[in-house]
Amino acid sequence: MVEEKEKKGSDFSFIQETIKQKRFYQNKVVRKLIWTLASGVLFALPVFCVMAFFLPKLMEKPEPEIVPITIPEEEPVEETYEEQPVYITETVSMELEDYKKMYQQLIQISNQVEKSLVNVSAMTVDTDWFDETYTSQSSVCGMLIGDNGVELLILTDYGKVEHGENLLVTFYDHTTASAVLKKYDRNTGLAVLGVNLSEITENTRGIILYADLGSSKTLRSGEPVLAIGSPAGSYDSLLFGNLTSVSQVAGIYDGSCSVLTTDMVKANSGSGVLVNWNGQIVGILQDHYEVTGQKNTIQAYGISDMKNIIEHLSNNQDIVYMGIIGADVTTAISESEQIPVGVYVSEVAMDSPAIIAGVQPGDIITSISGQPVTNLKDVSAILLKCSNGQSIQVICQRPDKTAYQELTLPVELKILE
Repeated sequence: MVEEKEKKGSDFSFIQETIKQKRFYQNKVVRKLIWTLASGVLFALPVFCVMAFFLPKLMEKPEPEIVPITIPEEEPVEETYEEQPVYITETVSMELEDYKKMYQQLIQISNQVEKSLVNVSAMTVDTDWFDETYTSQSSVCGMLIGDNGVELLILTDYGKVEHGENLLVTFYDHTTASAVLKKYDRNTGLAVLGVNLSEITENTRGIILYADLGSSKTLRSGEPVLAIGSPAGSYDSLLFGNLTSVSQVAGIYDGSCSVLTTDMVKANSGSGVLVNWNGQIVGILQDHYEVTGQKNTIQAYGISDMKNIIEHLSNNQDIVYMGIIGADVTTAISESEQIPVGVYVSEVAMDSPAIIAGVQPGDIITSISGQPVTNLKDVSAILLKCSNGQSIQVICQRPDKTAYQELTLPVELKILE
């Protein structure tokens, strides 16, 4: 029997096999699941990369757009520097109450204008003879021009803030904020400071006003004006007087500007603005140019001649110069003196672009880069459109023994340092 069983077992041994279990990844369900996961990962990976790249940028706050400062152009006025006589046709008697009302009106004008003025403190750290450091501070009045959406822009005297390492601005409500020097023009002595709008409280922004710039072209001698800012040497001082002259002209490089003189006594460190009775600023107090015989009186640049420069500085644009002092050769002068119409060069600044190019005293400039020049205002207008390092072609008429010789001189403009 045993042998018979063994024989049967050996007879069916050919159908015996070892059954192995399938590996888990060979299972259809598992493979489908793995394929789905892999596809999801492959699809999600690019999306994740794109999101990782763009999401931080989407989360960033957009930078505020800088809005250009624009100062409206004045209506053309026939300018004349001849003094107009003032005739008194009637006598006006004033009582005490009339004087009180007048001074109250002056104070109201002053309070309104002061909202557009600030006090700028410039702090400088220096070393004395014993190598010990000390801090000095100077103050000057500033005028609020406007804001460009990012910064509040302030016009002030460049000479008073030039060396300031820290600039601090005090507003009408006595709040303060730090400022930085943005642009300057050494030729006129003007500079523009910037204060980040984020440093100014909402309350202060609701109180301050931007300067209302009037016109100095229509002013006449004898008109009453206010000196506001720091005319007496201390901030928040106020003086009242009259214009004594509107016909003075200051010769600056490549141009000229009117100078308003008054009967108000000036302080050595005085600064500020001249204001008419409408509360408009008509002049910027200055001590760069001194009218002969009026050494101790307040003088100011006429605001009309400064508007283009203020606009350029406020928009962070360079003010370049050529370096000539000149005078207009009008048609009348041309006919009487038999010389070309243009700008007569009376002086050329040392190391200036003009002297390097070969411009000489006695030359008459008649054209710049194809644009005709008949007066100094033409020269100023052309240069305001130029940039630092730009080369211009200056056509001069130079006197010879018997006639004028035309010369074309290439002048490379730069900033007055």
